[in-house]
Amino acid sequence: MGVRTFFAYLGLSALAASTSAFGQGTPEQRQACTPDAMSLCGDYIPDAGRVKACLLSQGQRLSPACRAAIGVQEIKPRKRRRKHA
Repeated sequence: MGVRTFFAYLGLSALAASTSAFGQGTPEQRQACTPDAMSLCGDYIPDAGRVKACLLSQGQRLSPACRAAIGVQEIKPRKRRRKHA
C-alpha cells in the first residue's frame, strides 16, 4: 500500500466518522459515493463538507449509484433555440 493510498483510506475513515453533513449521510450513501469521493474529490479528504460540495458539483461525472444516493439529478444538455430569421 502506497503512502497516498494510506492517507486516502485514513481520510475516508475521518469522512465516515465526521459529524458534518456528508458524514451524517446514510451508510448506503457513503458506500455508493466513497469511490467517487476518492477519485473525483480526493484532494478535499478529510474535510467532509468540502467533499460533499465537490461531489455535488461533479454532476455527470458521478457514478449512477452515487448520483441516486445523494439525489443529484441527471444533467441533460440544454436545447438550442433557433433564431428566427
